[in-house]
Amino acid sequence: MSTNLSVAEILANLEKKLAFHREQEAFHIQQEAHHREQRGVHTAEIENVAQHLEAFKKVALPAAELATPPPAPPPPEETDLGPRPLLSKLITRVAVSWPPGGETMTPTSVAAEVNRRYPTKLKRRVDARLASVTLRRLRDSGQLHLVREGKAHHEAVYSKDVLSSR
Repeated sequence: MSTNLSVAEILANLEKKLAFHREQEAFHIQQEAHHREQRGVHTAEIENVAQHLEAFKKVALPAAELATPPPAPPPPEETDLGPRPLLSKLITRVAVSWPPGGETMTPTSVAAEVNRRYPTKLKRRVDARLASVTLRRLRDSGQLHLVREGKAHHEAVYSKDVLSSR
């Protein structure tokens, strides 16, 4: 391997490399001390937070268990519907029993509630389109009030309260 560098150039390059590596070593020693210091600070914080967390868990978890409400009882089985009731009757029952007080309903939410309440009475799941037809009929009969008219990109919103209607 032949090199065109003179002995003086080789010595100058080696001295530059030696100086660079000494600077890097000093820099990393300084960083190591800083990191050791920061590690000590974080270790102390970890211990402090862990103690507070354990104390909080001992108090909060039993209190949270006491504060949780009991599970809602399952809806009573309605025997007056017969084996295969009309879907419009099921949708009407859900809409009429919807909680008052500003609670709004959409065809999708009513269909989901019918599917949840009456799974054994349905041949197939009720979809929002069928619920929408029944809700419009209930609106026309005065049992429901239209809160927001349905458009191409959002469905109609109904309520049992007169105050929330247009």
